Amino acid sequence: MKQIALVLSGGSIKGAFQAGAIKTILDNDYIPSSIHGISIGSLNGAFLANKAGQDGNSKLLWKKYAQDLQDFWFEKVTSFSAIGKERSKFSIFWDVIRGKYKSLIKTEKLQRLIRELFDEESLKACPIPFYAGTVNISTGELVSATSKSHPNNFIDYIIASTAIPVVMPISNISGQPLLDGGLRDVTPLKNAIDSGAEQIICVLCQPSKLDDVRFNTGNLLLLMNRLMEIIVNETVNNDVARAERINDQISARFPTTKVDPQTGHRIIDIKVIRPKHSLDIELTDFDENDIKRIFAKGQKRAKVVLDLA
Repeated sequence: MKQIALVLSGGSIKGAFQAGAIKTILDNDYIPSSIHGISIGSLNGAFLANKAGQDGNSKLLWKKYAQDLQDFWFEKVTSFSAIGKERSKFSIFWDVIRGKYKSLIKTEKLQRLIRELFDEESLKACPIPFYAGTVNISTGELVSATSKSHPNNFIDYIIASTAIPVVMPISNISGQPLLDGGLRDVTPLKNAIDSGAEQIICVLCQPSKLDDVRFNTGNLLLLMNRLMEIIVNETVNNDVARAERINDQISARFPTTKVDPQTGHRIIDIKVIRPKHSLDIELTDFDENDIKRIFAKGQKRAKVVLDLA
């Protein structure tokens, strides 16, 4: 069986698009041999890994897990109030004055939801590798956590991976401050390649070119979301372009072996599923109809990229 790595990027609430694409991928028998998630991709990936771990070494029902993931988005992520709460301007101002800034939004509901969804034993029992990327903001290092590398608090690392810088609170784990892995690695392609993948299906929440967006730049939350969007978009494009460039170079120089003997680089079939335009949904302003609409876009785009339309 072909070794397929599922690479899931960051994207905040736009992860509904990613979940829709995952539904199409798994419904059409693209079975992952490893899952690599960053930010919201860690949450979507952990959901699949947790389900697979519950079944252990018995027959893995990937189509069912895809349906369960859809149900999660449709039933649990119905509005911003279901997962978070904006902090008052006064409390933010007071924290800044005291040098004790926390975040722009509270995420206790999201954290509680994650802990209700996942359990450490199921994640440990997952028969395929699952990686959740987060960044240690003291050292600047990317931490690619797994249930084996962090067997007792892996869920803490999944929560840390979803924490948007400045917008959400820092996760302190074993005295180390951790945030969204998208600060360093939005599309963990190297991780997927190192895992031995022969094919990579990469699901991004960002188009190749951001649309022109007009918004109130005086709104700090909207401004931070836009700045992260720009940073993430640039990182994603660079990651994908580099992988495609390596494939092209190997194909031209080593058309027979498809492997560069000096670097060890090999041609890998990379399929990138991403929206054609910026997804019109905001973290603090969405409802269940928005989630279903964005989810459907992910399904549709995956069908096009995978030649299923």
